[in-house]
Amino acid sequence: MRNRRPLPKPPIQLLVSTARPKGPSQAITLTTGQRTGAPTTGPTIGTLHHRPTAHAAPREGHDLPGAGHNGPMRFTRLSQSAYARFIYSQERVLFPQLPGYAEERRSEGAEILEVGVVDDVDGEEKIVAAALLRYQPWMKVFKRINIAYGPIMDYSNRDLVRFFFSELRTFAKKDRSVLSIRFNPLVAEKFYDDITPVEHNPVADTFKATMSELGGINVQKEFYDSADIQARFFYTKNIAGMSFDDVMKSVGQVVRTGFNRVGTPGVTIRFLEADEFDVLEEILDHTSDRSEMQKISANAMEFYKGLKRAKPEKVFAPVATLNCDDYLAGVESEAQELRTKVRGVDEQEAMLQAEGKNLAKKQRTARNEANNRLKVLERRADETRKHQAEAGNEIVLAGSLFITCPNELVYLLSGSYREYQSYYGIYLIHRAMFEWATENGMDRYNTFGITGIFTDDASDAGVLHFKRQFKGDVEEFVGTWDIPVRPRRAQLLRTLG
Repeated sequence: MRNRRPLPKPPIQLLVSTARPKGPSQAITLTTGQRTGAPTTGPTIGTLHHRPTAHAAPREGHDLPGAGHNGPMRFTRLSQSAYARFIYSQERVLFPQLPGYAEERRSEGAEILEVGVVDDVDGEEKIVAAALLRYQPWMKVFKRINIAYGPIMDYSNRDLVRFFFSELRTFAKKDRSVLSIRFNPLVAEKFYDDITPVEHNPVADTFKATMSELGGINVQKEFYDSADIQARFFYTKNIAGMSFDDVMKSVGQVVRTGFNRVGTPGVTIRFLEADEFDVLEEILDHTSDRSEMQKISANAMEFYKGLKRAKPEKVFAPVATLNCDDYLAGVESEAQELRTKVRGVDEQEAMLQAEGKNLAKKQRTARNEANNRLKVLERRADETRKHQAEAGNEIVLAGSLFITCPNELVYLLSGSYREYQSYYGIYLIHRAMFEWATENGMDRYNTFGITGIFTDDASDAGVLHFKRQFKGDVEEFVGTWDIPVRPRRAQLLRTLG
């Protein structure tokens, strides 16, 4: 039986997929006391009266709509600060819906808007749903609205879901250049034990029924088919409440072996600054050239660099490096100790033989093990000297890009050089990041996108095999959806499906 902690299923009222529940999707109070004058969040777009509301215990400092509901829901523009307060109160939000993402996209010149649904409860305005809208230029004249891994709301509240998307479409129509809306919410389709589906999520059914009512189209493409499709499957490890020692006990033997290589002389982990991302880019290019991994575009790398500059505490780019001189010195130091040990046993054996006695089995075994280890060290020294002659004294072994999200560390990009795999660079990177994640109270270690094809001939079979060594679970979401804003023109200009 695997020593692993499965991702528990959330209560039905949660929007998240297979994350450990901390409570329902939270509402955020915008004002206190009675409303006076215009709302602080922006113009009201639409209202919904007399809807049912869920009851739930609020987090400290935030209220939830309940029996005291006094007024209608309203769709509205949100201020950046109000949006940020709502987002950082949520159980799960991925980076394309974070305020830092919006900030960096705006710096690039992208058109970004924060919108949401505000509820009036006991005289206080509360955000109960929100999304970052990124306007994608389309054929120079038109636009498509993209909401990656959002909107953020309680998807079990069908009235709220219907209201949000209906009013979003009305809002989008006010811009005559907008053709359609594309989004992929964090709503689980199924729950998994490792790669085996074990239960269907009923919230997915109500979501799809609501989309059908609104004319939504489920896009039948995956991220490996088209660059504008987000990954529908993740592989995620639940680490809620775990220490690094707990993680060590829970992962597979290959990972433990790699983690235990920490302290190998000459092999270190360092973190790149934004102006060093060319190192990571070179690793990723090499990896895509020898595998079926998608090549990372120059624009994407520029975005990650900018995000690192703007939010250095949220973006990590660890690389494993080898200093050949230090490694060879470490090998020689260990070899010297082993040779001394072997000589000592040889001398003891000679003395015993002079007395007509035999060396004990335990000592013979220890000498054999030492000699075998010396052969391994000799091979590693020869291998390292060869690499040193070809690539120089300082060699990059592997590199990755991680982004922190609320309660979650996302392993976004990674690459390595196959010829240097014996130094366990990629495993030492993951050790460093698991240490950071457990020390900083992360609930999930998300190794991010996989194809969802679990056969040996899948294009990412090797990648999935690697990720499964961490002993997590697949997450499958409901996928990408399009809502037409101007159906005929959207169909003609191919912004749908």
